[in-house]
Amino acid sequence: MSHHPHSALQIYQFLYTLHQNTPSKEIFDSILLDLKTPRFEPVSVLADRWRPIFQTEMPSLLDQFEQLLASAAQSPAYDSLLMSVSDHYPLVYRVSCFLENDLQLELFVRCLCLDLSTPVHHEEIKETIIQFLTELPSDIREYVEEILIEDDHHYLSRNDTVTMMMNRRKTADASSFDGFLDMDKVYEVIDDEYTFDMFMAILQSNMSDGAPWSQTCQEIYQLVAEKGIWERLAPLLQQVYIKSDTQDYASYEDYVQQNFLDDGGQQYLDDEIKRAQVEHMMSKLTM
Repeated sequence: MSHHPHSALQIYQFLYTLHQNTPSKEIFDSILLDLKTPRFEPVSVLADRWRPIFQTEMPSLLDQFEQLLASAAQSPAYDSLLMSVSDHYPLVYRVSCFLENDLQLELFVRCLCLDLSTPVHHEEIKETIIQFLTELPSDIREYVEEILIEDDHHYLSRNDTVTMMMNRRKTADASSFDGFLDMDKVYEVIDDEYTFDMFMAILQSNMSDGAPWSQTCQEIYQLVAEKGIWERLAPLLQQVYIKSDTQDYASYEDYVQQNFLDDGGQQYLDDEIKRAQVEHMMSKLTM
């Protein structure tokens, strides 16, 4: 590499090579920490600090390392790119372990918008990442989503993954979906962080397992039965009422009767059922 690497991907690839060749994790982590933000000393100082280690342990990489730092010393824009890539290295590395090829890796690095000189809004990065995730095979996608949720940059939340799952099921089988779950309203109704997390966990695991919507509703009912919020939550869940689930029932009322009331769920008031039924009929008419 006769000239310095210009792109985020090339800097990442250099750091990856360094990662593979550094004699210990501690040394690599220390180098990375020196390259990341916030930095308390000029980049030129870093070359002097690490030169002895490179000379003894990784002589083949010394030249590239010094060129990298020299370029960063000359150009503030390049230095901020170097910091940004170093900041994101652990995330990209963890994700790369699950990707199938170099093209997927390149796409993921592009999604993070590290190369752009103008600042990019967090929401825009999230959108590009979600787009990237939809292209991945489902088994890989689940691992990558988990890494992104746990990562400190918070590009993805658990709520996002449930919304994505809902959208995927919606597109995969448009005929079976009548509507969409409004997470903001659900959060408002539940009004309790712990219960909402449990609610999300039920949704996620059931959607991963392809469980029928009626089963999901029953589990949610059991979760909130004591809280007196079922009457307000049920109509929101009914918006995601899946037709294929209810083909064995004479009507929505029958569906509710069999799934909830026969199970002792008397909190679901009669007039609530009637209201939901009227709404259901109205939505059919407007279609």
